Amino acid sequence: MSRCLFPLTKRNPDQKYCSKPDCQRARKRRWQRKKMQVDQAYRLNKRASDQRWSARNPDYWNNYRENNPDYTRSNREKQRYRNRRRRAIESISSEIAKLDALSAENSDISGTYAMISVQDLLIAKMDAKIVKITEVSMGCA
Repeated sequence: MSRCLFPLTKRNPDQKYCSKPDCQRARKRRWQRKKMQVDQAYRLNKRASDQRWSARNPDYWNNYRENNPDYTRSNREKQRYRNRRRRAIESISSEIAKLDALSAENSDISGTYAMISVQDLLIAKMDAKIVKITEVSMGCA
């Protein structure tokens, strides 16, 4: 996401995205991603809508893959990478999940952390601390 400056309007002092189509698409994607996480009814309606569309267009994905061989090949390579990464994470998960992760000696976890994205990684700890992370917009896409 690149950053750009845009004039704020008096009607919307909390504006975080400019009116460029790319910025508006980014705004919509973020809204939809958050809505899918927090709103079960929205999630269920989206799934039903996707299923209806798929039923009306049964050959869409076959035709798409046929007409876009470079994208298809690239996507398969990326999926192989994701599968390898997921298997590697699953193989070490038993070493990560600990019931006694926090003790008197290491209960203070304050500080600055570097975060990495690990898609679809779920690690459950009984005494894990919950940290709220708030998204701050850094400009437009």
